[in-house]
Amino acid sequence: MEPRNTPTRRRLARSLAAVSAAALIGATQIPLATAASAADGTPGATAIGDSLFRGIGNGGYDVTHYDVSLAFNPDKSITATTVISATATQALSSFSLDFEGLTVSSVLVNGTPAAFTRTSDPSISSYKLVITPTSTLTGAFTVAVAYAGTPVTHVDPDDSSEGWVATSDGATAIGQPVGNMTWLPSNNTPADKATYDITIDAPTTIDGVSAAAVSNGELVSKTPSGDGTRTSWHWRQSRPMATELAMITIGKYLVYESDIALAVSGRTIHEWTFVDPAVSTANQATIQTRRAALPEILNYLESKYGAYPGGSTGFVVDITSLGYALETQDRPYFERSVSANTFIHELAHQWFGDSVTPADWNSIWLNEGPATFIPTQYSQDHGSATTTASSLFGTWNSTAASSARWTIPPAAMTDPADLFDWQVYTRGAMTLEALRQSVGQTAFDGIMKTWVQRYAGQSKTTEDFIALAQELSGRDLTAFFQDWVYDADKPAWPSVWTLGLASDPADGQVAPGQTLTYTLTAANTGQIALSGATASVDLADLLDDAAIDPVTLPAELALNGTTLTWSVPDTATGATASIAFEAVVSATSSGGTLAVTASAGALGASCATCASTLSTPVIPEPDPIEEGDLTDATRGPVRVPDTAAPGSTVNVTIIGGANEGETVTPVLFSAPRALATAVVEGGAFSVTIPADAPLGAHKLAVVDAQGALIGWDDLTLVAAAGSDDPGSPSTGAAGGDALASTGSSVTLPLGVAGAVLLAGVAALLVAAWRRRVAARIVVEGSEQE
Repeated sequence: MEPRNTPTRRRLARSLAAVSAAALIGATQIPLATAASAADGTPGATAIGDSLFRGIGNGGYDVTHYDVSLAFNPDKSITATTVISATATQALSSFSLDFEGLTVSSVLVNGTPAAFTRTSDPSISSYKLVITPTSTLTGAFTVAVAYAGTPVTHVDPDDSSEGWVATSDGATAIGQPVGNMTWLPSNNTPADKATYDITIDAPTTIDGVSAAAVSNGELVSKTPSGDGTRTSWHWRQSRPMATELAMITIGKYLVYESDIALAVSGRTIHEWTFVDPAVSTANQATIQTRRAALPEILNYLESKYGAYPGGSTGFVVDITSLGYALETQDRPYFERSVSANTFIHELAHQWFGDSVTPADWNSIWLNEGPATFIPTQYSQDHGSATTTASSLFGTWNSTAASSARWTIPPAAMTDPADLFDWQVYTRGAMTLEALRQSVGQTAFDGIMKTWVQRYAGQSKTTEDFIALAQELSGRDLTAFFQDWVYDADKPAWPSVWTLGLASDPADGQVAPGQTLTYTLTAANTGQIALSGATASVDLADLLDDAAIDPVTLPAELALNGTTLTWSVPDTATGATASIAFEAVVSATSSGGTLAVTASAGALGASCATCASTLSTPVIPEPDPIEEGDLTDATRGPVRVPDTAAPGSTVNVTIIGGANEGETVTPVLFSAPRALATAVVEGGAFSVTIPADAPLGAHKLAVVDAQGALIGWDDLTLVAAAGSDDPGSPSTGAAGGDALASTGSSVTLPLGVAGAVLLAGVAALLVAAWRRRVAARIVVEGSEQE
């Protein structure tokens, strides 16, 4: 529906009128038609629980089909029977239908007369036909309502008219949000969709001009009466349709038909268009222009949102004074003429609002927001300089935060009179543009198309849309939608910016010891200044093979472990902020991968190029060093003390700092013996000489992580002070130069070892004798006492 042009609301007057109407209907309540007995079930609810129209809809059953037979009489009254097929969702002792005005003559439930009565509460749009069958209803059932009279026009809380509207040559019935209950007894809620057969018996001509009776779906048959004065038009809607989208119009009409090929769905659908011949000549020409554009528009919408959801198309142009057009399913309704944007608006509704219908009227922004967004999108895609971004941001920017327009949230309205106001159309469309900018074009397109394809023929809510948007974008959008559709103030327009990461060199191999430069950029591509943004850089893979000196980092960069965080400075629209940092490749990196990845988690942020991968060449492992490699030419920067004792710790110095922070391995010669690895810190490291190393002249060499010789120095091992010289001559049978195993001292001669063993045994015997003597003295002393 396009925004309604309605007079200023008169709440007090409406309230008084509602009270008077309620009193009148209560006084003329139709008596029970028959006695009823259904004691073993429970009554169905007399309202569905809609958050805005608290009296509409009914519980306890689900309608599957409406079969309407309606005769339009010369006095503009109607005589009708509606047969409803439904399924009970509970054991029903009674149930209700929404029905306003007209006189009910009979109600049959499963072919048996049922008792019925009427109730109403206009203050909550509640007009009920309460039916009590003769027995409890379970499972599938039918109810046939026969009724007649002149239908009333329903007046909405915003003072607009809908429902049955008399025209100079007939009548038009359109029913958003609740007016179709003036001619159709129904479960009048968009949450309960059904299929329809609508047969209208109407005059073949009116004032000598050909007449037509029009409804939704496809024309099944057009059958003249025996005398040709009347024609029965049978329309069938085989796709689920909410009652608010049903339409009947009867009057003088020019009828236009064509076949339209749809490329995406691969179908050809039929067009039925009906135009009141009293429409001006200029407007008739405009209408034909719109008809000519219909195939292209439908194919464009299919390319964006998937297969056209209906079985036929066309539109109706009548002369009424309602003040709005309406997205009646398959065949939108227009007054007098059809503007280009309104035409696209109502056609877009065939996907948004008709195929996927709001289960609660507080979700109507998901009808009107897309239908307001799409005409600008269509123009943009057809070369217009006005884009959805420029148009909707311009409105947002020019609407002051103090404007009362922001005080009504699109999905949290409390007054049904606000149903067709600015917040569902313009703020609804703004919400979609802000969402597009926040999640990106690709994700946004997926959300919109999936919404109407996954839920085609169903009724859904704002909460369902949010869940889908989060699923497809992979983002938490709770705060976004709270701000845009639930809060009663001006929402924040999203920042949009592009993060970039570049390295110097840009790619390829880098050498050990080389300095690498990385540059981060933040380009503000949005419509407001960028403020408070941050970006993260994952350095885990880089720091395996390179080092960053935190002291050299700019103040806006903070290194925590392997994550670098950039606090992006405030950046004007169209400007770009940048910052650089350096890393030095380890001298020992061989065949390493240096991968760096940047990311920004905020809504509205995207990456252009956010990854850099470099590598270091594989350094061949050198041949194992031998003592012959230790020459004066290879002595290098290694310095050790002149002497050390086996088992002692030696401090090794590497002059010049070239190997600072590296892991090195000391090797003890004469026979090469690798010792424990160590990390060079402060130009030195410590190593423990094996306790079993022989005394005498040695060389201590140091190699890097790749096994390359760094240097060496002479080291003489001497006995520790105060110990015997394990290398001195001995007369023992084993000889004086035998070495003990690791961790022990040298081997003792056998004679000396035996003497030591005998002395130890003697000492133990003496100690045992002394303990026995002491114990006996204690016992004897006790006996004397």
